[in-house]
Amino acid sequence: MTGTARKVLPAAKASVVAEERCPLNPSMYKRECSHCQGTARGTSQNPNFSVVEAFYHGSPVIEVLKNGAAIHAYDLHFRFGCRKARIILACLPALKRFGWPSSEKDRTEFEPQVFTESKLGVTIEVFAVMNPNFVRGDELIEQYWLDLKELPSLEIHKGLGVMKCRAVWSVQDEIRVWLARRCR
Repeated sequence: MTGTARKVLPAAKASVVAEERCPLNPSMYKRECSHCQGTARGTSQNPNFSVVEAFYHGSPVIEVLKNGAAIHAYDLHFRFGCRKARIILACLPALKRFGWPSSEKDRTEFEPQVFTESKLGVTIEVFAVMNPNFVRGDELIEQYWLDLKELPSLEIHKGLGVMKCRAVWSVQDEIRVWLARRCR
């Protein structure tokens, strides 16, 4: 007899295999499906970040988007100009460490750091902070974020939470290109 022999699974094993299939993509096992694992691009766990160039009061700005919309519902425009772009880019190692993969404990124990970026011409102090009086609507927000302050003047500062740190890290190349083109 020629041909290929097929192995038949017992009924109990067949039902286990059926349970392991993704409900959205039934041809895939849950363990292999980015949708089931939460790693699919464009999801709340793993969003797509992008940038939009614009002008605000006549000055160039770059806006960072999450899945084509605002990073947070309460902060409709995460945008900044040339000077803050330099500050943010100078602190990329801190943004990556704070943004992911980090736990609440990691963020509370974040050690203050100073970054000097001679190419961008900035020195920045970065530290984690929690404002005990930060209220959004009627909700008290008790989460740490990074505070970036330009030294020595302390005139310019920027606060970034976990999602904004992740966003900037993801689009850093686009920000650099924009900075080189628009901010000489």
